[in-house]
Amino acid sequence: MIKVIGFIPRRPDISRADFRHYYETQHVLLALSRIRSFTKYVRNHVAAGAVQEPGFDCLPEWWFTAPEVAADIATWVASPAGEVLHRDEANFMDRPRMASCPVSDELLFGPQRPIEPWLVRKRGLAITRAPTADPAAFAADITRFGEELIRRNQGAVMRVSRDLPLDPLQTAYPLDALFWVWPTTPGAVIEVPERGPAIGSCSELGFEAIETPPAALSG
Repeated sequence: MIKVIGFIPRRPDISRADFRHYYETQHVLLALSRIRSFTKYVRNHVAAGAVQEPGFDCLPEWWFTAPEVAADIATWVASPAGEVLHRDEANFMDRPRMASCPVSDELLFGPQRPIEPWLVRKRGLAITRAPTADPAAFAADITRFGEELIRRNQGAVMRVSRDLPLDPLQTAYPLDALFWVWPTTPGAVIEVPERGPAIGSCSELGFEAIETPPAALSG
């Protein structure tokens, strides 16, 4: 399975609520009317009332069966036929700041992720690498960070996974690691570990995830 994560900021003249409404009621339907190659399609919307402004409003996940399928879709989106999606994106997205990236998705703790065709509230820890840190030091620090995240939150989380970017499709992709945390209860307090010296920043965010049911991805 191939997973691609998008970095989608809203247009500055619309609210986060309006961005989300348009995305879910207009753009998703348009995209699915043109693209039927997703294995899994999830929109992770930044929850209302976020204390930290992350610079994006949604992290969509596009899953494909193979790299060739993802490449074919990218080629179509970049072609004249794909302009129908670009025109619609301009209605609510800040297109110059958009980015996307294939990622390695690793389950660190808990059961395998199921299909979740309902609203799922989860947390995200968006991490950047310190400017002077080398890749090996960063890899060691995020490994320790993940282990400590699980250790400190036994009983408070049911699943933890980690996304690491692979060969960004756009150099503007702003994240170097992303931990996803599924709390055992919506109000569970998640203790965030101290970050190591190779980690530049760590932003904790609430997300509300909406997954398209599998039946809507085919046909």
